[in-house]
Amino acid sequence: MSLLDDLVNNYFNKDLATIFIQVGLQGGKITDINRQILKEVTLAQWLLESARGKSDLAVNANNFAGLKWRVPEMKGFAEPLKIKVPSEPEEIEFCKFTNIDAFIIGYWKFLTRTPYKGLEDYTNTPENFLGFLKAKGYSSDPKYVSKVVDLLPEAQKLLANAGGVTIPASVEQLQLIRAPQEVEVGQSFRVEGIARLADRGKVLSIISDDQFPSASVAISQDGKWQFDFVFKQEGDRRMIIAVDDQTLEIRIKVVVPFDNKDDENTQQPTASSLPGAKVIKLGGSVGIGGVNKADDVKAIKARLHQLGYRWVGDPNSADRDRGLFDAIKLFQSIIAGRSTVNGDGRVDVGGITHRWLQAANAPRWELMPKSDRNNGFVNGELEDTKDNHDFGTHWLADVIKKIAHDYQDSYRNTRPTAAPFAINDVSLPYGGDTPDHHGHETGMMCDVYLPKKNGNFGGILWSSSEYDQDAARAILKSIRKQKLVRAVFFNDQQLIKERLCVSLSGHDNHIHFEINPPVRS
Repeated sequence: MSLLDDLVNNYFNKDLATIFIQVGLQGGKITDINRQILKEVTLAQWLLESARGKSDLAVNANNFAGLKWRVPEMKGFAEPLKIKVPSEPEEIEFCKFTNIDAFIIGYWKFLTRTPYKGLEDYTNTPENFLGFLKAKGYSSDPKYVSKVVDLLPEAQKLLANAGGVTIPASVEQLQLIRAPQEVEVGQSFRVEGIARLADRGKVLSIISDDQFPSASVAISQDGKWQFDFVFKQEGDRRMIIAVDDQTLEIRIKVVVPFDNKDDENTQQPTASSLPGAKVIKLGGSVGIGGVNKADDVKAIKARLHQLGYRWVGDPNSADRDRGLFDAIKLFQSIIAGRSTVNGDGRVDVGGITHRWLQAANAPRWELMPKSDRNNGFVNGELEDTKDNHDFGTHWLADVIKKIAHDYQDSYRNTRPTAAPFAINDVSLPYGGDTPDHHGHETGMMCDVYLPKKNGNFGGILWSSSEYDQDAARAILKSIRKQKLVRAVFFNDQQLIKERLCVSLSGHDNHIHFEINPPVRS
């Protein structure tokens, strides 16, 4: 057995809660699920720092993390060893540990030092934890966080294998990751998927309605593929995506927008006659680089404020600041179906942002639904006062309610002791970047706790004996029934085979789903 195997097996069997007590970390602040996150991300660190257990420090000193000798903190946990390493110009003192057990305890003792005070508050995601360490001087490599995150899948697989769970190295067939179910005529949309690594570099065949071939799309080196498409005619459309003998079929409903008679020269776009629609007359563009006439600025601020983007400021004032620009960017990212904020911050007269602001179903920004435990729904994020990823679009809020209702009717009514549909993170109060996630910036995606066999939820992996796969299957089926849902990520291998979800690194302990914007009305 190799040194790395010894490290992985030893670490798999370690109880971090006990270690935290031993070394003096405030373990009470760190949940069960966060301890699992920490175990995965620290193993990824050690893979990087020790060259997978082959560095001189690992071999000669059981030091897999490049820990330098520090007194008085490390006295009694390690001994000093003077050694020359590639990253240093001359010999310096590092920690030498008697065995792997001593290293694991010593690593966490090292993080109780003064520079890392408050670490317990940064344990909810790998990026948050690594970003904290990096900011405190743990590494001088500007790419340290991304390098470790890139090794997370390998660390997760090693720990899973140590527990007797086998995770396939890649997908076994062509899979769809994201695609809309309904779009407008003339609306650009994106389709994303993944193929076997053996198929990388090959070209996908894409045919629409059995007769219209599309431009060639190559499978990238990591197996992923994507393309953008526009339908010019309405109807129930069919796309076939294939490589060799593997085939995917996608069905998309294409509808005519209510303002289809407008052309590119229309200055005042047609507004819907439905309740909630708003006519917004503009004399010029508003926002970053816009004309910004006072009345136009007020009109845009008033509409955004009405829709819940309150950080635009006083809607009766023509003042412009970052709050207005950020709100426009967020709104633009939402209507484009993005997971991160990326808009130009300007409302052009007659443009798509102007048209969506007028729409009856323009995206409102709001607090996500409250728990309704009697009907099998728990908003764990809203009940957690230490976190505030509680906000999102009313589109997502409606989908969450529909999922909860369907899961209750189709599963829990006949199994009343089953775990509820329990959600976690959505987005921050003003949307935008969050240290806890890559994504989750636009209120269009939601995390779901894993159900337990005892009726509780959360704090487990899909490989855990406590995990209720039947309840998870029912939740996924309820999610999949929703027309706006475009992607579901979860690493339960059986449910992936049933095509209820797609594998993605970091989704062993929760389900993640995303929605597309609806058709404007």
